Amino acid sequence: MGVFSVRIEVGSPIDPVFSEMDLLVDTGADFSMLPTSLLEGALGLSPTEGDRETFELADGSKREYSIGEVRFRYGDRERTTPVVFGPENVYILGAVSLQSLGLIADTTRHTLIPSPRFHLGFQTIVRVGGNSLIRTGSRAIGHIFP
Repeated sequence: MGVFSVRIEVGSPIDPVFSEMDLLVDTGADFSMLPTSLLEGALGLSPTEGDRETFELADGSKREYSIGEVRFRYGDRERTTPVVFGPENVYILGAVSLQSLGLIADTTRHTLIPSPRFHLGFQTIVRVGGNSLIRTGSRAIGHIFP
């Protein structure tokens, strides 16, 4: 896990206007989280109707938050990703958004770098007896289906 800040552009998925802001890159967080007031106010976004999830926070407590969509731009990379409508002063760029943008966190240099490649899933399915073993390249990833 690594944590550092990065300047990134944030916008609405339907409006091409972006605002630059500093987000905490947290490789231990699955989803990105931004203040509800920013998402609903400045960006004019709404949570996806009925889409609320319970999240476990870093301190072990659990809280329920609404989820919606936001558009991130970093350099020449731009993607719409899920975002959690969070409390004030919480600006987190999580793993799902990083993966969607094709970026990985370089925790030594405190920067984001392009992922060497996108992982698109399995390449081959090998029959083993009556089961299928999914393999990536020459390595089994351990999922066996009847």
